[in-house]
Amino acid sequence: MQNPAAMTRDGRTLRFGRRIAAVLVTAGLALAASGCAGRDSAPNSDATTGKPVTSFAIVTPEKESDHGWNQQGLVGAQAAAKELGIEFEDHSNVGYDNTETILTQVAQSGVGLVIAHASGFNAAGARVGAQTGVPTLVVDFENNVPGKVATAIPQPQQGAYLAGVAAAMKSQTKKVGIVASAENLNWFLMAGGFAQGVYSVDPAIEIVLAYVGPANYGDSAGGTSVTNQVIAAGADVIMGMGDGATIGYLQAIETAQTDYPISYIATIGDVSAIVSNPETVLTSVLWNYKDTYVQAIKDIENGSFGTKSYELTVANGGLTLQQTANLSDEIQTAVADATAAIADGKIEVAYTADKAAVQQLIDAHKG
Repeated sequence: MQNPAAMTRDGRTLRFGRRIAAVLVTAGLALAASGCAGRDSAPNSDATTGKPVTSFAIVTPEKESDHGWNQQGLVGAQAAAKELGIEFEDHSNVGYDNTETILTQVAQSGVGLVIAHASGFNAAGARVGAQTGVPTLVVDFENNVPGKVATAIPQPQQGAYLAGVAAAMKSQTKKVGIVASAENLNWFLMAGGFAQGVYSVDPAIEIVLAYVGPANYGDSAGGTSVTNQVIAAGADVIMGMGDGATIGYLQAIETAQTDYPISYIATIGDVSAIVSNPETVLTSVLWNYKDTYVQAIKDIENGSFGTKSYELTVANGGLTLQQTANLSDEIQTAVADATAAIADGKIEVAYTADKAAVQQLIDAHKG
């Protein structure tokens, strides 16, 4: 874990120059980052005075090399900075100790927005935003404060549903697996969404579910161990939710001694660059934060920041299934149909908010 002083010295700063012109908000962008109520049931409608944003910062617990949560937050921030032509500060790999101190230091550095990119940062991030007055974007907090705190809210069950459709159609053993590095809301939602997608194709498919631990996001060795257990149970398509544990998932899959190929479905980021055999990765549920960050900055400038939450959904393109050569035409068609059905409300993916709800869903389909 970096101490706050070291983080301040070593945090990289990417400069993209001053904004050249105001960026018109297209209809697609407005949809992609609109302030839907989502999990935030009663957003405050009060407005504040807008102010220009010439720089912003993102703080993440791990490095971009996790090829998941941290990767996509940083990629989204880089893309947002480039689109807006403003400065961007990268404070990654700060861990989970001294979070409030680190976020406070970043807020006091002169940036116009702090992105506290971790569920484990949300309480500290909200306090920092409220105390410093520097607009702070947190994750899954559900308590916006006008001008100070706003929430980014993924609906990951929707993207995971698409992955479940692909997994069910790909599986030869009729057993698929889920491995999770922690017991948190987003992982529960994804596990439940994945199961629903699988059962939409074939209710008889068996789902094997295993957890590395209650909060073992970066546990590569633990990831290898639980994935080996899922492989031993006969799963030939496995969706992994991990951060750093992802490395362990892939190690287990690529070294497995089975009579059939095993396919991996990643979540949040792109892991294709870290596998030795490209056929290993069937696809990934990609989370795109760029439009959310762009809209948050625009809302700071127009005075509406903190009056609404920003959702990532299948309909607005915040959640997509990665296109790979390993998805057959049949699977791609089925995924496209499911995407359209979720977007227009014909498919409503049930919300599994805890471990018991996920297990109940799976148990209901056991023979």
